[in-house]
Amino acid sequence: MAINIELIQFFIKRISNSNSQTFGSEVAHLFEHLEKEVKDNPIYKIYESSRIRWREWEDERDGELELPVQFEDAKYYIYDIYKRISEQGKEGYSLVIEYFPTRNSNINDKVASFNEQLLPYLAEALTDIVNANPEIEAKPKKVSGNTVFIIHGHDELLKTEVQLLLHRAGVNNIVLHELADKGRNIIEKLIEETDSANYAIALLSPDDVLNNGTKRARQNVILEIGYFLGKLGKSRVRLLKKGEVEIPTDLSGILYQNYDESGSWEIKICKELQSVGIFVDLEAIIRIH
Repeated sequence: MAINIELIQFFIKRISNSNSQTFGSEVAHLFEHLEKEVKDNPIYKIYESSRIRWREWEDERDGELELPVQFEDAKYYIYDIYKRISEQGKEGYSLVIEYFPTRNSNINDKVASFNEQLLPYLAEALTDIVNANPEIEAKPKKVSGNTVFIIHGHDELLKTEVQLLLHRAGVNNIVLHELADKGRNIIEKLIEETDSANYAIALLSPDDVLNNGTKRARQNVILEIGYFLGKLGKSRVRLLKKGEVEIPTDLSGILYQNYDESGSWEIKICKELQSVGIFVDLEAIIRIH
């Protein structure tokens, strides 16, 4: 099947925002996802088979980080570096120290600088791979379950209202922070606990205020929206916007519903769930309006 570019972008953002403790694991998650999704991809095979070349090229330079002159070569080299980081898992940050031994002593700053300089090359390499993956488009189909994942920020009251709505409608819901960690980091928990999700509702509430006065949702909300767009598709992700909150430009094509005190948003959300095949006790919702 086609690789979801939204999911790749989600993982790239996670890596970009990582620190020394999470960096290696975030890179590992990206490559685990890639290896699972790639199918008969000639470009992926070329990137993988060329890795030995870049080990030898690096050895000739005494292990120092030096980008090839040609951009195409640099993409292959950086792909290999990040793949090596993924193979080390949580200890992946140690490669950053090897490449930046004399720079800022703060390891988190080293990781940030490393990503700032090299992550764009990895992103381009992954775009090559995504574009070369066979496109097997599945026809939209009705879902067979009735579980909704709630993406939320700091507005606990809004989250509770949505949970109550789903409960009355006979629809199951998942809220990530209410589930046990079981020793997992946040991305591991997100991936594992969303396997049963058939739909996602993202709550855009004005949680952060920027210097210019603009209000926006929490950035974890935006990242998780990207994840579910890749996992479920646009037809099974709905934004619920409360108040004056900025919608990022990369989400401008996603349908959203305005929250209103009268509660008309509840009927509209329920109808959207019904449209994808999720059973909703609409009569129970109508009775309370």
